[in-house]
Amino acid sequence: MTNDLNEFEINEIKSHAKEKLGLCRKGNDIIGTQIFSILGLYARVIYYPLGKDAPWGFTRISGTKNDASLEKPFVALNSSIPLDYQVFAAAHELYHIWYEQTPDMLPSDLLNEQDKKTSEKKANRFAAEFLVDEILLKQEIELHKIKEFTIKSILQLSELFTVPYRTMVKRLGEIESIEDSDVNKFLAQPEDSIEKYKKRYSIVTQKSDNRIVIDNLVELAVKAYEVGYITFEKLEYLLGISKLIPADLGIEKKSVCEFPSDDELDSIMEE
Repeated sequence: MTNDLNEFEINEIKSHAKEKLGLCRKGNDIIGTQIFSILGLYARVIYYPLGKDAPWGFTRISGTKNDASLEKPFVALNSSIPLDYQVFAAAHELYHIWYEQTPDMLPSDLLNEQDKKTSEKKANRFAAEFLVDEILLKQEIELHKIKEFTIKSILQLSELFTVPYRTMVKRLGEIESIEDSDVNKFLAQPEDSIEKYKKRYSIVTQKSDNRIVIDNLVELAVKAYEVGYITFEKLEYLLGISKLIPADLGIEKKSVCEFPSDDELDSIMEE
């Protein structure tokens, strides 16, 4: 399998992945969608449907051109792409946050590494190592009694680890479970064929959810309303950014206490 990263770079990335898995207490755990909560520990994350052909996401390390003092960088993930792609994108961006501290834009052809910069290849390899640990992968291969790799078995493994089919193909090549010729054969499958195979083998399709999440905006808006810092109308506006309404959160408009009119006060005093 052709890989432009040299042995030293690959071993360094493996070491990085092991280190971070240990730091996150995930050494014996399949990461999957847990990657989103891990990313949230190190970045302020925005999920927004940018379109299925748009970039998978981007990272902004500093708030302005001359501001590198922010506690956390900003990461935006495209919720228009399938969930397994979002998982991979999140792990990819963690590499840039942890080891490069540089802005990054994830193109829609991220998994095609031809003509990609070395830093992007490193981030891809880190994401694969972090999401699909070699020991865990071999355990699952043994558990499922996979003796011969087929498109079906590869799709089953990619579903289990919540990673793209092509990532799993490359991962199997990286741990030398399949030959380079088989890697190339499996990678040659067009996307529409992969989708048809998923239907044939009843593989859960990791559909896009098109969610809109602006870090903890919803939580902060609700708290601000509850303590009286913002009006109900302002709350509606802020929740609307995430396509929510107050009723979705069980919130009703507070009744406003009105002072009695002068005539009402006079009537009360006469009693």
